Amino acid sequence: MNQPSPSRRLGSALRKLVTVLCGIGLFLLVVALLGVWSIGRFAPKFLDASLSSKTGARLAVETNDTNLFAGRVAFSGLTITNPSRWQEREFLKIRRIGLEVDPWSFLFGNTQVVREAELDIEQLVIVGKEAFMADNNAKDIGNGLKGHDVPVSARPSAHLPAEPAAPRQSFHIDHLRVRVNRITVIAGDGTPGRRVIVDRAFDYVFEARGITDRNFDDKVSGPMGQQALQNVIERQPDLVMDLAREKLRKSVTEKLLGEK
Repeated sequence: MNQPSPSRRLGSALRKLVTVLCGIGLFLLVVALLGVWSIGRFAPKFLDASLSSKTGARLAVETNDTNLFAGRVAFSGLTITNPSRWQEREFLKIRRIGLEVDPWSFLFGNTQVVREAELDIEQLVIVGKEAFMADNNAKDIGNGLKGHDVPVSARPSAHLPAEPAAPRQSFHIDHLRVRVNRITVIAGDGTPGRRVIVDRAFDYVFEARGITDRNFDDKVSGPMGQQALQNVIERQPDLVMDLAREKLRKSVTEKLLGEK
C-alpha cells in the first residue's frame, strides 16, 4: 500500500488549516455585521439602561426603523423622562429623529458624513432649581448620557473645576432640519417657589446646509438662537414682556432680600 508523500500530507494539512481559518474569519465577519446592526436596533435600550442607572431617567422609543447597513437611523415617538430627583416627570418628546449617513465614513473615515439630519421635537420641558443655569434637568441628562452618576440631591457645580473638553470629532452634515413645537420652562422645581416661566407652542423650524465641526457655531448655534429670538418677537411679543417682568421681579426681590 502506497503511503502519501510528505509533501502531499503537508498540502492537505495546509488546505484544512486554510479552510478552518476561512470559517473562523467568516464567523467573525458575521458576528461583526450583526454587532453593527444591533447597535442601531438596540441603541435605545442601551441608552435607557445608562440613563436609568445613572440618573433615574427613562428613555423609550415607539418605532425603531434603523438600518445601519443602509446608512439609516430612524426613531419615532421617542420620549425621555426627567431624572428621579425632579418632580416634573416629562423632559422630552420627539416625533422623529432621522439620519441618513455614509456608514463607511463612520467605520473607516476621518470625517463622519451625514447626508440628511432631521429632528422634530414635539415638546421640551426644562426645569431647574433656584440656581437655574447651574442646576437643571438638561445638565443631568447630559451627564447621564456621558456615563456620570447624578446624585439624588445634586448641588450646583459652579465651584467645581471644569472637565477637560473632549477632542472634537470631524464631521460634515449636508442638510440639517430642526423643528420645535412646544417649550416649557419651570424654575424652582420641587420648591414652594415653583414658577412656570414659559409654556408656549412655537412651531419653530430651523434649516442649515454644509455644516462641519469647524463652522458649527457660525452656521447652527448662533443663527438658531437669533432665529428663535426673532420668531418669539414677531409671533409672541407678549412672551418677551412676560420674561422681562419675571426678570425684573426676581432682581427686585433679590435686592430687597440683600438689603435685609
